[in-house]
Formats: sequence, structure tokens, C-alpha cells
Amino acid sequence: MMNLFYRCHVIHEDIRSICYTIFGSRPQRSELSHSSSLMEAMHWVDQQVARQAAAQWVDRESTRQKSVGRTRSSQIATL
Repeated sequence: MMNLFYRCHVIHEDIRSICYTIFGSRPQRSELSHSSSLMEAMHWVDQQVARQAAAQWVDRESTRQKSVGRTRSSQIATL
């Protein structure tokens, strides 16, 4: 059995080429999913990382849009 550390996740080999368990990042390291191959497990982790990055980008962009909107309204009020 082995543990593969991949993109801040742990892919634990339960039974070689049959069953892999995917655990999340620290500090909890909770069990997230199961997969039947190492490549499937790595692909699942890639999808999760991409979703998290997209969500962070959307949050950052919406915050930026809100701050730009506030700046514009305050500039309009001073004219």
C-alpha cells in the first residue's frame, strides 16, 4: 500500500489497481472520494482543484467589480 501526495491531497492505495481512496488537504484530511484507478483519482483531484480555483476567481472578480462600482459612484457624487 502507498500514499501519493498530489496537489495537497492524499491518494491512498487500498488494493493496487482496484481501489484508491482520496483524502482532502490538511488539517482535516477527510475522505472525499473513491476511485478504481490511480489515473481516475488524479483526474478527480484535478477537477476539484480547478473548481476551487474558478470559485476563488469568481469571488475575487465580484469583489473587484463591487469596489469599482463604489469608486465610480463616489466619483460621480463629487462632480
